[in-house]
Amino acid sequence: MKQTVRIGTRGSKLALYQAYRVKEELENHFPSILFEIEIIKTKGDKILDVPLSKIGDKGLFTKDLEIAMFNNEIDMAVHSLKDLPTTFPEGAKLGAVLKRGDVRDALISSNNRKIKDLTSDDIIATSSLRRKAQLLRINKDFKIVEIRGNVNTRIRKMQEGYCNVMVMAAAGLQRLEMDEFISELIDPEVMIPACSQGAIAIEIRENDSFIEGILSKINDIETLITTNAERAFLKTLEGGCQIPVGSYSTIIDNQFHICGFISSIDGKQYLRETASAPVEQAVELSIQMARKLYLNGGKEILENIRKYNLIEAQGNLALQGKVIISTRAVESGYTLPDLLKAKGANVFSLPMIEILPSILTSAENELLKNLDYFDWIFFTSKNGVANFFKHLSDIKGSTALPKSVKLAVIGGKTALELEYYGYSPDFISHDNTSVDLLDNFDNVINPKQQKILLSLGNLADDTLSLGLSEKNNVKRINVYQTLKPDTADASILEIIYQNHYDLLVFTSPSTFQNFCSFYDADKINLLKTASIGTTTTKAITNAGLEPLITAVKSSTEGLSEAIETFFKK
Repeated sequence: MKQTVRIGTRGSKLALYQAYRVKEELENHFPSILFEIEIIKTKGDKILDVPLSKIGDKGLFTKDLEIAMFNNEIDMAVHSLKDLPTTFPEGAKLGAVLKRGDVRDALISSNNRKIKDLTSDDIIATSSLRRKAQLLRINKDFKIVEIRGNVNTRIRKMQEGYCNVMVMAAAGLQRLEMDEFISELIDPEVMIPACSQGAIAIEIRENDSFIEGILSKINDIETLITTNAERAFLKTLEGGCQIPVGSYSTIIDNQFHICGFISSIDGKQYLRETASAPVEQAVELSIQMARKLYLNGGKEILENIRKYNLIEAQGNLALQGKVIISTRAVESGYTLPDLLKAKGANVFSLPMIEILPSILTSAENELLKNLDYFDWIFFTSKNGVANFFKHLSDIKGSTALPKSVKLAVIGGKTALELEYYGYSPDFISHDNTSVDLLDNFDNVINPKQQKILLSLGNLADDTLSLGLSEKNNVKRINVYQTLKPDTADASILEIIYQNHYDLLVFTSPSTFQNFCSFYDADKINLLKTASIGTTTTKAITNAGLEPLITAVKSSTEGLSEAIETFFKK
């Protein structure tokens, strides 16, 4: 039996590229070891519709990987180094960095235009305050909009007219072999990159001498020196996604050179420094340069940004002081608690369902091994997407789909989940039931003699299967199971019994029905409830209770908005 080493990664196409790159390099040095990829979803992947600067950046794309590592679910975690906080959690450290890719930002524009060609009529999309500040310094009248999502998603949004210019890291586009979209690689003298941009990092547990030893074979020393220095610069200025800070460095003839900046968000206050010293002094030099910027006006810039963020945050606290209890499974990547907390609510979690990957039958395994047989794959939920790709990765060692297969989904959230793995749906039903999907798909596609695979959960009914089977060959695979928890948190139930809460939120008939099994039947009619949509509301009213809130838009955002509107009245 080969020794197994598990490599943890996010599941996006770019993250998987980076993880497989690490895997390949390690396999070249250690052919006797079995290296496996484990996909883990992070908070940053779950909240795709909120600007990064609004939800904080401390471990946004890394914390969940670190938890898996501390739980011994993985042996190392692969990150884009620029996503790693400058201070590691206790028990973790940087194990290695690969040879750095392109540090520059890339411009993607219609008609292959360059930065010098852009005008105030252009709509420029970026997820970075660092890029925003430097763009506004070039032209204070630029129209800049927030954009989230993976590379494929952002390019699709641009093609659909959301913007006509984008700026993103060049290395990501190059690694995905999407160079053809780049209209200009922006000179670092024009736009200073993010600290450690372009570097792939491997995080490990402290005192894991075996993993540290094997990683030493792929560690690139020059990249380690430059990125350590840039991260020291960043740490000294307490920078991150919420602060426009950047730096880039080079080593020439044993001399270390660094350029760094800090700016106000609008680019009006802009401080820049350069410095050089022997390589041995790289970190010390970078810290000194950061301190110089801080003392020469950087302190005031930081204070003003923090005041701005505090005022803006206080203005968004529509649910300040409200006690809201969520009954959704924590593990599912559900974002409603985060949305409610961002509005000031005190949110308690009382999970009434548990979502777990199914144990596939041999027949289901064969279906996944032979996806090129199918014309269409249907997804009806985020869980259906995430667990489909988890099983696919486990079975085939990759999340790649045949180019011939088309994808159909219910709802924008399911489409976003699909795009996280690097695929855009060929058909979206924006209504939220299987019946609506059937009707919409039939009207638009009118499928006949198609081979269709359904990726569902164990509780999904046969509506899709029966409706599509009339004219097509349909197979079903249950990629996840929805289970009732064995127990309910007695302390949170007591909060409800004592009426020390403002709202109890249900997001499916199952969450309500399971809750009722833990609660006194004669007190159900006293509950103050909110429902995500009409199907859940029907289950609640059938029990003799009328919800205070039923979301018009059956989504986490729709429910969050409905709750905010209710409490504003």
